[in-house]
Amino acid sequence: MLETLAHVLAGVALGTLTGLIPGLHVNNLAPILIALSTGASAEMAALIVAMSITNAFISYIPATFLAAPEEGNELSVLPAHRLLLEGRGYQAIRLTTTGCLGGVLLSAALALPLMPVIGPIYAAIRPQMHWLLLAVAGIMIFLERSLRKIVWAAAIFLMSGLLGLFSLDTGLMPADSSLLPLLSGLFGVSVLLPSIFNCSSLPEQHTEDEPVNIKTGLKPVCAGAAAGILTGIVPSIGPSQGTVLAQLAVRSKGNEEFLISVSSVNVSKAVFSFVAIFAIGRARSGAAVAVEKIMDTGTITPLLIIGAVLLAGGIAANLQLQLGKLAARYIDRFPYRGLGITVMVFILALTIHCSGVMGILVLATATAIGILPAVSKVKRTHAMGVLMVPCILFFAGVKGSALDILGL
Repeated sequence: MLETLAHVLAGVALGTLTGLIPGLHVNNLAPILIALSTGASAEMAALIVAMSITNAFISYIPATFLAAPEEGNELSVLPAHRLLLEGRGYQAIRLTTTGCLGGVLLSAALALPLMPVIGPIYAAIRPQMHWLLLAVAGIMIFLERSLRKIVWAAAIFLMSGLLGLFSLDTGLMPADSSLLPLLSGLFGVSVLLPSIFNCSSLPEQHTEDEPVNIKTGLKPVCAGAAAGILTGIVPSIGPSQGTVLAQLAVRSKGNEEFLISVSSVNVSKAVFSFVAIFAIGRARSGAAVAVEKIMDTGTITPLLIIGAVLLAGGIAANLQLQLGKLAARYIDRFPYRGLGITVMVFILALTIHCSGVMGILVLATATAIGILPAVSKVKRTHAMGVLMVPCILFFAGVKGSALDILGL
């Protein structure tokens, strides 16, 4: 028991490290941890689970203060950035902590009761996956209501989708290394650039605890957890699409409810990506794949996974609040324009290191597309076509034909 506890604490430490440093992800450390797992599979599984859950919490700090997103929290960047420019960056952290912690508690409570029914539901959904994704995409686009905005939304969805197809499926660069320039351009640099030109310094950040209305926060937490369960089991529907579904379900409005919802989706997806190993025999995240590879059915059980999730989630929530408050106290002491340029240079250097020269082209193109939602006044969620279009084509069985038609 003490050895398992020590491994969970080590996972929390590693999750904090990967969460704070943009570009360093749980998936980067997973192969090393697999190599070290000999003779301690249960303890190492607890470490990987704790690392993944902690990363889901802590990654909202750089997403909020540096506009540096990871996969899963990219949609939080713009609402959190708006609060940051109002001097309420710490409130954005508190809202995402609320969503993450609520998502952990609900998904952990539902994991065992839902496990017997997940398999049959997944088997029924799998053949119709492309229609489900098309329905979600259509809902996202037609929610814009006016014809002009619908046309812009469809154009942004298709342009980002073609960019995703070009980057992820043509062999020009490894798919894993493509995500950095894609997400950083669409949801990071494209948010930073206008802010750098329009804002030379950040306002003083308020670190007092603003109240989070539990009554209004409960619906986005519950809807986010439900959407996170879906995205944790069903392939290709990510936290971003799940957030759209959660917002539709509860008709949430405003930055506050959005941040609670998206963080609940993200952490619930992380939890159920591990539950999927036991429910359908498939891992749904890089960290879950690592656990699957070291799995020993005699020692790694759902209860072990859920216990590690709850312990890591409780510690990570406190860490997120403390580190977020620390960041809020000192971020306004730096010249915002210089800090923004530094972050963009860091993203550029990281892109060159991970993706080479082609990564720069992808980053520039993604940034140009990422600016369009602000210009056309439509939702940035449409840029998630970057992942949805390739997935729709794959599940429809026509991705190869589409690539041939496009000459890719």
